[in-house]
Amino acid sequence: MSTDIFIPIFYMLGLTSLVFLFYTVIRIMDVAIYKQHKAEDLMKIPTPGSASNLIRQSERNLANLFEFPIFFYIACVVIYITGKVDDYFILLAYWFVGFRVIHSIYHIFLNNFISVLPLRAIFFVPSWIILVWIWVRLVTSF
Repeated sequence: MSTDIFIPIFYMLGLTSLVFLFYTVIRIMDVAIYKQHKAEDLMKIPTPGSASNLIRQSERNLANLFEFPIFFYIACVVIYITGKVDDYFILLAYWFVGFRVIHSIYHIFLNNFISVLPLRAIFFVPSWIILVWIWVRLVTSF
């Protein structure tokens, strides 16, 4: 069985780790360098409204990375366990990761809205469609 399906998982774990490190560094800088908040204030959940948009958006994006991608991880493991790994599943997995990377960058640094719709949905929706397609393809392959 090909273990290539695990490479996109490692990239997702890398993205999650980078967002976590970035979030940690900007919180430390806010407390230690800019002296905007006390450490105990920024450790509260949710982050206080007085925190910068960068801190709040990073926190929200990090939470997102522990929610939706879980279904991606499960799908990849099931694909591997059932011996269904093929080039198309691997390609879909890479596309999913690519859209999640773009979504994270946009969510953290820009996060603009049109009326009530966040523009980051342009990157989230394709990743959701890809994940649904991965699951549909997997379930119908039995």
